[in-house]
Amino acid sequence: MAALCISFLFLLLFCLVFSLPTGRNSICGYKSCPATNPSMLNVHLVPHTHDDVGWLKTVDQYYYGDRNYIQHAGVQYILDSVIDQLQKDPARRFIYVETAFFYRWWRQQSQDTRRIVTQLVNEGRLEFINGGWCMSDEATTHYSAVIDQMTLGLRFLNDTFGECGRPLVAWHIDPFGHAREHASIFAQMGYDGFFFGRLDYQDKARRMKTKEMEMLWRASESLTPPLADLFTVFQILP
Repeated sequence: MAALCISFLFLLLFCLVFSLPTGRNSICGYKSCPATNPSMLNVHLVPHTHDDVGWLKTVDQYYYGDRNYIQHAGVQYILDSVIDQLQKDPARRFIYVETAFFYRWWRQQSQDTRRIVTQLVNEGRLEFINGGWCMSDEATTHYSAVIDQMTLGLRFLNDTFGECGRPLVAWHIDPFGHAREHASIFAQMGYDGFFFGRLDYQDKARRMKTKEMEMLWRASESLTPPLADLFTVFQILP
């Protein structure tokens, strides 16, 4: 019964959050991906950024770049430079994760800048990944808090960009450890895949040796497959 209730909550969240149509001239999503060559090894470079919504510094200090002697980070300057560089080359792509920072930056922009950003999103050149207010912890968070913060971020992206603002994959490169229940949440929310970066070093070494750095994660014993199945990729980080 608990699993059915949670599944209903996810379905309701998904229907409420993503209700706007895609823009008429949009080519976002998988349609915007560069063409690959099946006769060659195709290497996908994913330019991205990540700053915690509060960790070694406060949210304000991360955003404005204060107290860089603690950690060198100024999120507003990252977003400024990304938008500038994306305009200079149509082949460039960038993904962004933490909606909390983007929301603050967006509110400070002119209408001209907002139109430019909307065009980049509609063309698939600026893509939102994960989409929650933050990249939540998986070890100590309750599922209701995870749903709340995901709803807050996804609602803003939907209201601002419509279907092109919808993240297609979950992205947890920084949480220390991963929970099966979290993968189940992402699967039920309709994500196509899950990328994460931290796993036990022995497990990572074995997977790299056996070429098992990706898998289909069956994230629930009680839900009928494939409701909680999620394609999962272990990122190779330095």
